Amino acid sequence: MSEKIKLIGISEYGRHGVYAHEKINKQKFEVDILMLLNRTSLADQINETVDYDLVTQQVREVIANNEYDLLETLANQIADMCLTFNPVNEVEVSVHKPAAARSMGIEDVVVIVNKTKK
Repeated sequence: MSEKIKLIGISEYGRHGVYAHEKINKQKFEVDILMLLNRTSLADQINETVDYDLVTQQVREVIANNEYDLLETLANQIADMCLTFNPVNEVEVSVHKPAAARSMGIEDVVVIVNKTKK
């Protein structure tokens, strides 16, 4: 049985980027996550699926408590964290950096990472 959980618009402020001012001034980051589940039971119990409130909290912690130069690194760290949850088998993480987009006069900058549990 295959199911999907999609979390859209998880936002948090963090210090990610290659420029010095990005390490000093926090910027808003937004994350969308698509988790593919491989549940073995249809039981109507939270321990049989993913607690997406907990996933959301942990995504915010990854953004707020770390500093990465590349959005790709941030997206990979979030994807790895998502894969620690059972029964998540595959994940797609999209990290948006709105301030970077505005500075270039475009609508959005997004890095997308796909990972499968090994």
